[in-house]
Amino acid sequence: MRRAISITVLSALAGLAQAQNANHFDCSNFLQFGADINKTRTAFAQSPETMAWNWFACLNQPSTAQSSNLVWETMKPSDQVYLPNGAPPGTYDSSAPLPAAVVTQAKAQGMNLSRAFHNLNATQQVDGLILQMGGAVPDAQQGNPVRFQLLMGKDTFDYIVKNQVYNMNGQAALANDLHFPPTAWELKAAWLWIGTDTTYQQTLVNDGYYIAQAYYQQDGKYQVGYAALSGLHVVNKLDSSWVWTTFENINNSKYTVTNAAPATPMTNTTGPTPAAKPVNASFQASNPTLSKYELIGVEFQPITQVLANSQLESAFQNTSSCLACHSTAAYSNDDGYFNFALNKGGGIVYPTAPLPASDFDGYKKLDFVWSLKRAQWQR
Repeated sequence: MRRAISITVLSALAGLAQAQNANHFDCSNFLQFGADINKTRTAFAQSPETMAWNWFACLNQPSTAQSSNLVWETMKPSDQVYLPNGAPPGTYDSSAPLPAAVVTQAKAQGMNLSRAFHNLNATQQVDGLILQMGGAVPDAQQGNPVRFQLLMGKDTFDYIVKNQVYNMNGQAALANDLHFPPTAWELKAAWLWIGTDTTYQQTLVNDGYYIAQAYYQQDGKYQVGYAALSGLHVVNKLDSSWVWTTFENINNSKYTVTNAAPATPMTNTTGPTPAAKPVNASFQASNPTLSKYELIGVEFQPITQVLANSQLESAFQNTSSCLACHSTAAYSNDDGYFNFALNKGGGIVYPTAPLPASDFDGYKKLDFVWSLKRAQWQR
């Protein structure tokens, strides 16, 4: 079964390379927006959804001709940036060694140690809740959480290191707001845990999920196996208020459920947006390996709609705005990180429009980058 899935993945990568030629989009330097960033801005303005799909397709091509890792899988995971005790991270291209217990289990399962292993080290969404697996998942997975992972591009990483804000000491010492470069990228991925269940894995392959090697630590023990990509935020700073795009698998409602009683299939209530639908149809047709993923929408200044990923903001989709929530990213030495959970009518909502500048008196703005909240104090 493992060999069959390996062949499936390699065939998928070959198909994707052909689709790139068909789409006439140059992926060679897309993380830098090509030779002229203003040309990219012009093309983005003509169709944000088309550009979002081009980026998604480029991120999902092999990182090199010799590698089976995808481009986005080579980005820096946040757990290798915001280190315990606020220690300085290594270089962008250096990879932290896998824990010995993970290597032992991976070898026993016949996994490929030359390929990426994703550390799925988070389960809580912004509101502190988890999204549960349910529906057509095996009994052993019923009620287990969807797991998350945050990654960043080189220019994002370099800026964090240069300004020494990878720990709380550096953030507390900030004299001014942060301003990331236009070529900053961040990604947030949502994963359905498979483990070692080969039958379930093949079911997800048949439903168009990208399958990757992964692990996580729970109660001091490492779980090692496979996971399926259910959602992906793709964010960059082409616009000064960043560009927010989000994708998810069209079959997610089969495998994830609401927290209602009784639980019902999890669906997206914010999209795909009308502008995304025809672009989805076009790119799904020309990118067979990505045909089960859809763009939910694109958000940039000015905000025109709420936007959410059912896997990443499931419980608060109707009050979710990527740009508005991330625009509150700020730190105060007196009050800590800005609290963007707003009290309204006896409940909690999240901002869907930028808050007044006066709300941030005494804060240093973190330029929409909430991942900085993962930093620790250097003792």
